Amino acid sequence: MAKRTNGRQFVDRKLTDLRGVLGAVFRGQSAEFKALWMLIIILALFGTLMVYSSSYVDSVKNNSNPFGEMRSQLFGMGIGTAALIWCAYMRPETARKLGPLLAGGAFIAQLLVLFTFLGKSVNGNRNWLNLGFASVQPSEFLKIALIMMVSAFVVGRSNFDRMEWQFWVPPLVTFGVIFVFVGLMSKDMGTMIVMAIVLIGMFFLGGLPNHLFKWVLAAGVGGIFLLFTLGGSRRGRILAWMFPDAPDPAQYNWQAQHGKWAFAAGGLFGVGAGNSKMKWSWIPEAQNDFIFAIIGEEYGLIGALIVIALFVYLAVTLFRIAKKTSDDYQRLFVYGVTFWIVGQAFINISVVLTMLPVLGVNLPLISSGGTSMVATLMALGMVMGIERNNHLTPRLRVVGGRR
Repeated sequence: MAKRTNGRQFVDRKLTDLRGVLGAVFRGQSAEFKALWMLIIILALFGTLMVYSSSYVDSVKNNSNPFGEMRSQLFGMGIGTAALIWCAYMRPETARKLGPLLAGGAFIAQLLVLFTFLGKSVNGNRNWLNLGFASVQPSEFLKIALIMMVSAFVVGRSNFDRMEWQFWVPPLVTFGVIFVFVGLMSKDMGTMIVMAIVLIGMFFLGGLPNHLFKWVLAAGVGGIFLLFTLGGSRRGRILAWMFPDAPDPAQYNWQAQHGKWAFAAGGLFGVGAGNSKMKWSWIPEAQNDFIFAIIGEEYGLIGALIVIALFVYLAVTLFRIAKKTSDDYQRLFVYGVTFWIVGQAFINISVVLTMLPVLGVNLPLISSGGTSMVATLMALGMVMGIERNNHLTPRLRVVGGRR
């Protein structure tokens, strides 16, 4: 009886602690905090619905379980929500100290992917770590690590002036190492393009001089071009995108063509939730890279525009948070997260609309992918922690009076 009573007291104490954490995180916050939280809920819940709608046909065909992909998505959402709450509750200064630890862990995991039997290839990309019970994509956490490390380098002390090229060597070397191990060796072109956009955007806002910025931009474009030219599949995809009416015996345009047909079938208002025909094995990776095509088919142009508007509003909200953040590191971190999530979203949408060649980039918070969900929610949790700190810190205003 005494053990049962002690166990109940322990549970009650932990529940009280949890309620205290949730109250501290979510009560009495700013308008930007609430807007960000609501956007996360809307996009993640809608994404779960779309993952189920776009994947249940293939799930039944592969393992007779229509909830296979959705169950994985919910698992990632659960872990990601816990990470979001923890990061939002943590002080930004504490989160900053975790940057090197996160970078080291993600990089070691990436090495295990490349050089051990734990590495797993999917669609030609060796970028998954097979843990037996689940597969993890370390490059998703490398995105957060890159943002944290670059932010620390740019605002940290240096023996060189910001106008000197030596000042920018550490973040460039960091990105160069990641480029080799993720882009060239893992052949994950989409992730590297997203990271390049994040790096260039952070450099621009971090004060990189114009005479150096043009060289970084040229190197970024050259690196992306190198990724495109390595391997027949990439070269074939970009040529098929550039010349869509040319003969396509390898069917590089199959995915993009059927994505356009999905939008054409959807029209203005869509064919209705769950009624997509293209998800019946006509579009590869319908639950992942091309989930926006299924959104366009089932919910029409109106539904697709609403999703785009939600990401635009997310960008506006994140920029507002960055603008009101006084700490240089925290502000640059928020900008980096904005470039990552919103930039990746519009790359994915542009690919589906054939404005870009197929790159293998998912739609954040919506596409299937447990690791992507956890990493995205973790990064947004850090932003929420920064905004929570902004709201708790009194801001002095100069009030003019009559003379």
